[in-house]
Amino acid sequence: MATVGNEEKNPIGSASDTAEPNITEPQKQYASGFKLTIIVISLCLSLFLCGLDQTIITTAVPIITNDFKAIEDVGWYTTAYLLTTSSFQIAYGKLYTTLSVKMILLMALAIFELGSIICAAAPNSTTLIVGRAIAGLGAAGIFPGSTLVLVHAAPMERRPALLGITTGMFGIASLCGPFIGGAFADGASWRWCFIINVPLGVITAVIVTFFVVTPVDPTYAEWTFKDKLVYAKIPEILVLVAALVCLVLGLQWGGTTYAWSDGRIIALLVVFAVLTTAFLVLQVLLPKSRTIPTSIVKNRNIWFASIFALCSSGAMFIAVTYLPIYFQAIKNASALSSGVNVMPLILGFLVMSIISGVITNTTGYYNPSMFLCTVLASVGAGLVSTFDVGTPQPKWIGYQALLGFGIGFGLQQPIVCAQHVLDERDVPFGVAFINMMQMLGGAIFVAVSQNVFLNGLANGIAEALPGFNTHKIIEGGLTDFKNLFTPDQLPKAIPVYAHVLGQVFLIATGLCVGTLLGSLGVQWRSVKKEKVSQVQADVERK
Repeated sequence: MATVGNEEKNPIGSASDTAEPNITEPQKQYASGFKLTIIVISLCLSLFLCGLDQTIITTAVPIITNDFKAIEDVGWYTTAYLLTTSSFQIAYGKLYTTLSVKMILLMALAIFELGSIICAAAPNSTTLIVGRAIAGLGAAGIFPGSTLVLVHAAPMERRPALLGITTGMFGIASLCGPFIGGAFADGASWRWCFIINVPLGVITAVIVTFFVVTPVDPTYAEWTFKDKLVYAKIPEILVLVAALVCLVLGLQWGGTTYAWSDGRIIALLVVFAVLTTAFLVLQVLLPKSRTIPTSIVKNRNIWFASIFALCSSGAMFIAVTYLPIYFQAIKNASALSSGVNVMPLILGFLVMSIISGVITNTTGYYNPSMFLCTVLASVGAGLVSTFDVGTPQPKWIGYQALLGFGIGFGLQQPIVCAQHVLDERDVPFGVAFINMMQMLGGAIFVAVSQNVFLNGLANGIAEALPGFNTHKIIEGGLTDFKNLFTPDQLPKAIPVYAHVLGQVFLIATGLCVGTLLGSLGVQWRSVKKEKVSQVQADVERK
């Protein structure tokens, strides 16, 4: 292994014990004019892809399940994507630290494009799920890579405005996703939800290839490629991924595909416990095998912020996944109309995300926004759980907006917390950890929701229509299930469907209430005071 002087540099130590890249080069040449403009455009496209891919499928899922006759896979289309996106956040962070940002970003784009192509050409539901997992693996590296490209391309004084433009594209894409997905599903084919990624991704890759320059930090110049891969802790992360896959499979299959007492379900949960224990033992007992820096593992604020992120994000993904199903299956809306109908939720979220930032900057504290999230989101989700066949428009607009307001207040606060409770060198890993927990919340609780939905639907129909073969429902789609019933049976079946969706939204309600634990656990630390203290410390050192 390479050495510097008499001291060996250990790439398999914890991140907090390893030098971080120095991106503030005094004589660095930045892009300007046309070159900077074209780079920013490429970054906007890359983040637009990430934002779009998270929400574009939501309004198309009912039609996809109709085509594949795979109502049992309704949660997997979201879970598979989020599972890989969340699990590889930290690995990408370490790869970006030691390798060329440009090279890793291009690799992430290529993986994302491959996943999109597989999804677009999928002949069955299983192939689509695999494609979503591959696309999620690529998406995990696109967002941090785009941010780092901007660091290399623009001087410090221009970065905040440019970062606002690029990340704003993510929000715009998330807002447009349900519209675009619904329009494709109704007017052409749901496959266009994935085909659209290909030309946008190719344009982005071409611009990055010819215009972006990202030098490798000299700190790691003498490391071998093998050393850098070891530093990324990919084997340990694969252990975590395997554990999470076992958990998700157990949660989705238990009580629906197989009984909870079935040996396969028990085996999945046991393997999850064993692999999770192995991963945690590596983190606690073997410092050189730690995936997460020691400073993050021992920081109580990060753990409570992570609980908050897990719960709030889980609630949001449940709402975004199942509200379009409610509108299409219960309100007979088209895919496009269901995209329009969920706008109160998404607009409420985006507006309050901005307002919460203003509140934090004004008061100096992120805690008030976290408590507002707990209160408003809990009430909003509880009201959404009352949706039934006859819920009038003013109510489903207002209740969604209230839920969106609440989650919008709090969803970004854990990231703000991480930026202010960690040393500067640990912030990238702290933010990556929070992002991982947010995505993981969606992956796990969408899986739980699917189990509740399928179990509740089968049991409810069996009770309302004795003698009806409930296996037909599992083998059908989310909206064409109506064709399974006679005109006399349908009026009894639809209320059952609506009631079961209400139970799913109760899970979101419980998660919103669960954010209270995170809100109470995070310490009250003034952002303003910390900034003043830091400035004073700098002055004293001079």
